[in-house]
Amino acid sequence: MDRTYDAESANKELDRFHYTPPILILYFLLAFIITWSILIPVFTAVPEEFHLLGIIPAAFGPFIAAMVSVRLGNGKGSLRPWFRRRFTFRVPVILYLSGAFFLPVLGIGVLHYLLYRLLGGKPDFSEALPWYLYLLYLVPTVLLTGGNEEPGWRGFALPGLLHYFHPVTASVILGFFHALWHLPMMGHYGTSLGWYLLNVLPLTFLLNWFFLTSRGSIFPVMLLHAGTNVIGSFIPIPEDIFSGFDTFMILRSIVYWIMAIVLLIATKGRLGYQAAAPPVDTPDS
Repeated sequence: MDRTYDAESANKELDRFHYTPPILILYFLLAFIITWSILIPVFTAVPEEFHLLGIIPAAFGPFIAAMVSVRLGNGKGSLRPWFRRRFTFRVPVILYLSGAFFLPVLGIGVLHYLLYRLLGGKPDFSEALPWYLYLLYLVPTVLLTGGNEEPGWRGFALPGLLHYFHPVTASVILGFFHALWHLPMMGHYGTSLGWYLLNVLPLTFLLNWFFLTSRGSIFPVMLLHAGTNVIGSFIPIPEDIFSGFDTFMILRSIVYWIMAIVLLIATKGRLGYQAAAPPVDTPDS
């Protein structure tokens, strides 16, 4: 059997499951209902020091919604092949390294720090976590608070949206709902939905592209999502250089938009997606 990795051929298989409009709508509704039904009571009635106990199960909302939607949309026995398809380890090692280290650290982290310094920010390494703790923060985030969303957003919603929309349109739709899904968390994050959307929308282009180059496997993009969540704790950016505004959110938005624009230009708006060819009709014998 030929096991040669071929990203173009691999992402043509994203359409092998059925994604009807009602099932896609159901997916988004379930993702919101599951997560918000946990987060809203937690942030309303639970002391702040215990919020994490609610955030962890709430983060599984998109994943659970995806499993329900796959089962309802594709029938009995569909979950096993979906899991096998999305949770395959058979992708190049470089993709795992890129998701865990190269893109979040050498790409996002370094560019973020350089912008901070160019704009006059002064480093204070006493405010940053030591790098030897990076994996200790990354792995739990992959499994519990960030990466675990990806079987839903990229593993189900993105292929479904690509069934009906151009990759750019699909990314905008997914980015909007992904940001809105975090609405109960805005107070916890100390930001507004507008600023959060400004970050998540370009990040969606990056995550979508990475998933589409990862042979439909969710593991590399789970690593990248988690990496983007934790890298800020390891970069010394303590100074507020934009009076009255969140320096971190502004700089991170700039970084994500730079990367998104580069990807859109380099891939001609396709983000690495190649739609499956339609079946060829053959004349009756």
